[in-house]
Amino acid sequence: MKKNNLLLLWLLIHSLSTIFAKGLSGKKSWEYLLDNNQTTIHATHHINNIIRNNTLPQSTKGIDLLKELGIKVSQQKLIAEVPTYLEETLETDNFSIHYTIDPSNNDAISSTDLNNNLIPDYVEKMGETYEYIWFYFKDTLGYTPPPPDGTFGGSNKYDIYIENLPSNYFAITYTTAFTNESESSCGSYIKMRNNYNGTAFSNLSEIDNIKITAAHEFFHAIQFSYNCYERFWLMEATAVWSEDEIYNDINDHYRYMTSWFQNSSKPIDEESTHMYGSFILFQYIDEHLGGPETIRAIWEESRTRANSINDISFISIDAALSDNGSSFNSALNSMRIANRIMSNHPNAEPYTYKEADYYPIVGPFEIANLAFNNDPIIYEQNSLSLYSSNYIKLNALSPARVFIENKDGPINDLFGAVIFKHQNDNWTIYKGYDFNIDPSINIEWATILVSAQGQNENDWDYKVTISEGYDEDIILKNIYPNPIIYKNSKIEIKMLSTSKQSVNLNIYNILGQNIVNWNIDINDPGETKILWDIKNNNRNIVSNGVYFIELVSQNKRIVKKITLLKPSD
Repeated sequence: MKKNNLLLLWLLIHSLSTIFAKGLSGKKSWEYLLDNNQTTIHATHHINNIIRNNTLPQSTKGIDLLKELGIKVSQQKLIAEVPTYLEETLETDNFSIHYTIDPSNNDAISSTDLNNNLIPDYVEKMGETYEYIWFYFKDTLGYTPPPPDGTFGGSNKYDIYIENLPSNYFAITYTTAFTNESESSCGSYIKMRNNYNGTAFSNLSEIDNIKITAAHEFFHAIQFSYNCYERFWLMEATAVWSEDEIYNDINDHYRYMTSWFQNSSKPIDEESTHMYGSFILFQYIDEHLGGPETIRAIWEESRTRANSINDISFISIDAALSDNGSSFNSALNSMRIANRIMSNHPNAEPYTYKEADYYPIVGPFEIANLAFNNDPIIYEQNSLSLYSSNYIKLNALSPARVFIENKDGPINDLFGAVIFKHQNDNWTIYKGYDFNIDPSINIEWATILVSAQGQNENDWDYKVTISEGYDEDIILKNIYPNPIIYKNSKIEIKMLSTSKQSVNLNIYNILGQNIVNWNIDINDPGETKILWDIKNNNRNIVSNGVYFIELVSQNKRIVKKITLLKPSD
């Protein structure tokens, strides 16, 4: 390696070493890399982390691992060396893929060449895969391709090195040097395995392993070029999301879900193996808040805000979501609700996942199981971390009042909700801190959700008090979507009743004028549907705007706000 290239690498390491105080420590990355119990390893962020923080190995095992990874210690500095010992190169339109078939070289790939074109099938498949991924990210998803790493690999194309990586490693993306004046964009190169024959990779075929690994690592290359300072949790979570976006039928990302859902009390940004499962947030955003364009907008916001000091991951997500009428907190809390419902049924919208029926989980771990039957219950929980959640199972045998209190600050530092499922694929969600739950409304299960969302603390204690509630005779379901874009179809208003009764349903405009009303006789307990054709009592179509639906039953009055939008002709 040329001396000036070593200098560039050192400058990169030195510049990045100050920014990850909140993130993963170099010591923790070493613990992960040296853990023999890891079945498969996405090592990119751990390796770049120990280089960025210049965390030198403390054992012979660590020193040996550095040699396998192509990292040297020079003047007490960790430096990644670009490989120069792979004599063969496949040049594709956008990549230089370096490899060897020399059987005396431990990095050798299989020399099998079934189509006799003098290119080993293994490297040919890798080249085709990377070209497909390049154009998918560029043309379908709209990302700017990553810059090459200068002339390290002998050309100005992006370099892929095929090597005998340590056991169980998928691949590694190494950052090299800053490539713009603001010093927030890094060049990079990727090391891929010379085979995926090990038992750790046996769940997928060779080509599927190459596909999901190439997608994951190439997205890292794009991420480094957008913001080389960005936190690893955002990098890894969106990289896992990208695997499924490009190769929807492989579903290797499912293997992260069981552990993640069993540890829902961990913060969304924890930079352990938990961050791989945090892809579920971006899956929810993709499906409900603007599609893959919103994920790209997050990285564009990250690029705009890049700096070497502050964590801007949440700010970038929040800014991207604002264009879709949402926010980071709103998306995170909606995802937490969707995680408990875990369904693709239309009645659960907007708290659904398209692939919920195929996910290897049924919901998050519930930290407690509370059974209420008139005797008061006080449940206290200490140490709820920022952007983490607790799910509490509630078995209400009689009407119950659920009251959530923040013991450490303002109540709006917490997000509270009660989620309960009725029979026949119906769900009700109450948001707030003071709820009444009547089990007579055909409740199959109920879960209390408490999440921390304040910015002024990192840790909260809270209390949930459950006391005697009251009988509820009816529930007015939320209307989805809201705002409602009217397209010549009637708006469905749903009610769940516990008994035979007569109710009044009214709709008011923003001025408080009653524009339509129904007197409804409910003859059987269960769900009742009313269809509104957006006409008033005079049978004229109402205008765009805000309206209020009022339901008055024997024992209660419920009001919900809707916004009606009629598309222009």
